[in-house]
Amino acid sequence: MTTYAYFCLDVRGTETRGQMEAPNEIAARRQLKEQGLKILKLAEGMVGGEGIFALFKKIARAFSRMRALSNDDKVLFFRQMQLMLRAGHTLLEALSAAAKLSPGARLADSIERIAIGIQRGNSLSAAVRGEKELFNRLAFKLIEAGEASGELGVVFERLAILIERRAELRRQLIAALVYPGVVLLAAIGVITFLVTTVVPRFAISLGGRGKAIPWAAQTVMDIADWFTRWGWLIGICVIGAVIGMPVLRRIPVTKRLIDKTFLALPVIGGTLLAAAMAQTTWIFGILIKSRLTVLEALRICKEVVGNACFADAFHYAAEQVLIGKSLAIALEQPALPRLVQHMAAVGEKSGQVDTVMESLGEHYQKVLDARVKLLASMIEPVLILFVGGVVGFVYYAFFQAMLAVSTGG
Repeated sequence: MTTYAYFCLDVRGTETRGQMEAPNEIAARRQLKEQGLKILKLAEGMVGGEGIFALFKKIARAFSRMRALSNDDKVLFFRQMQLMLRAGHTLLEALSAAAKLSPGARLADSIERIAIGIQRGNSLSAAVRGEKELFNRLAFKLIEAGEASGELGVVFERLAILIERRAELRRQLIAALVYPGVVLLAAIGVITFLVTTVVPRFAISLGGRGKAIPWAAQTVMDIADWFTRWGWLIGICVIGAVIGMPVLRRIPVTKRLIDKTFLALPVIGGTLLAAAMAQTTWIFGILIKSRLTVLEALRICKEVVGNACFADAFHYAAEQVLIGKSLAIALEQPALPRLVQHMAAVGEKSGQVDTVMESLGEHYQKVLDARVKLLASMIEPVLILFVGGVVGFVYYAFFQAMLAVSTGG
């Protein structure tokens, strides 16, 4: 329970101040209205100051509000709404319970604002319009469709599944790159230590004795010297690429060029294609099943897909549908796989576009899983061979120098 301080007017217009306990702000407002009071001000806290515990609690909630909503927060909210609506709760009851069960103040505040909007007579779609962090355009459109069809519980379930799919894809890609990344960092550390510390000492020892430095050790020293002179430039280039890539991707021309280049890369291009089609075809099927038009579904797919080449394809497809072309003809775009066009034609012919496109999304999800495993299996041996070769050469230079010192020749 939370303590709230209130400032109200009673039925005679007399000012009334006090404090009360309530699970959340919505419940507090409801209790005051049931008492016939007109709320002028309602704030969390106690009249005449706060205790130390309440102060710390308020500070903790303030920090909680600064934290951005995570995917876990959103999935939890959508799952709770799905379960409570299916259990027979009214929309307002479900929102009130979700706010109470919310793990963070930021999410709770967002849910409470939605509930207050509904209390004022707005529809759910109108109430969530301003909550961009919780409801993007795709989620907003699905909420609109769910209200029209009376299937809000189903819509919340689909939103949760969509976020879980995206999180799983991200997890797979990160998992595929973690091990090679750790190996690479360890190898860089070992090589740097040998090149900058151990091998030069043996070379100096040989030079002091007037002996020739073995070729391998000399090569390592030359490379180390080159990196010492130009390493700062390499560092600047790497930092510039990391900072500049997001900036360049905001410029339509360069974003399109970068995305097209990545699609042309062996293995990586096929993985990106499978990821984009798994996402967009499944979303397209969900949108059609939620009773959105084909035109609206294509426009939303254009916005949710990250690659500019596919975004252009869906944009042109939407324009074709707008002038009266069928979905199958509209999807005859060079960037889109022919399988997508063929399955769209099958869906139109059978009258089950939503089911067919959802099934196609499942197919591409399996393709994506296989591609990610292939990518991981290829990265590891290539990286091990490269790192092993470099480390082996450095060790060869080290032992060659050590042997030259120990034999005196």
